Amino acid sequence: MDINFWLELLVVVLAIGIGAKWGGLGLGAGGGFGLMVLIFIFGMTPGSPPVSVLFIMLAVVSCASILQGSGGLDYLVSIAEKLLRRNPKHITFMGPLVSYFFTLFCGTGYVAFAVYPVIAEVAASARVRPERPLTMSVIGAQAGITGSPMSAATAAMIGFLAVKGVTPFQIFAVSIPACILGLLVGCIFMYKRGKELADDPEFQAKLASGEFRDTIAPGETSIL
Repeated sequence: MDINFWLELLVVVLAIGIGAKWGGLGLGAGGGFGLMVLIFIFGMTPGSPPVSVLFIMLAVVSCASILQGSGGLDYLVSIAEKLLRRNPKHITFMGPLVSYFFTLFCGTGYVAFAVYPVIAEVAASARVRPERPLTMSVIGAQAGITGSPMSAATAAMIGFLAVKGVTPFQIFAVSIPACILGLLVGCIFMYKRGKELADDPEFQAKLASGEFRDTIAPGETSIL
């Protein structure tokens, strides 16, 4: 690796860092400016656009839109809500797993956004710190992309490994169990992270002031 490599890497890092200050639009503009510098100053040849990946992303987004517009997403959320409310004590495990399978079957992590409020509500009602299941739910939603046959990431992986004789079934046989196992390990790590809500003075103060409404019915006791 010569000095040009490090200069090109510096241009990429600076373009991302500067663009990130202005959000998504600025990040796109910064990336375009960095690409212009790499092409016209460093003489790099631009590659062909990833047409297949773009079409896969278009198909996934279209399917997700149809799912939302037809009420299918609301139906899936209702099923997930019943499942989570049936097992509030295990929300730290159930929430991330539900988010993972949402992404696995839909091909995009955005569908999991619909179930995050339910996870937070069930966790608070069960006196479980909401950041425990929510942290792993976000990770689980993204991990599901690597095993979804509809995601652009899986399509790219299949394209890269097809020349090595690796079949899609072999990829799924490794990626799906590995992601589920990793997700469960993360849930175990988060299971007792942070103070319990009963011992958290900030939560108790919000409960006393009425900022947080107690959802445990009179006469019931916390499951913890």
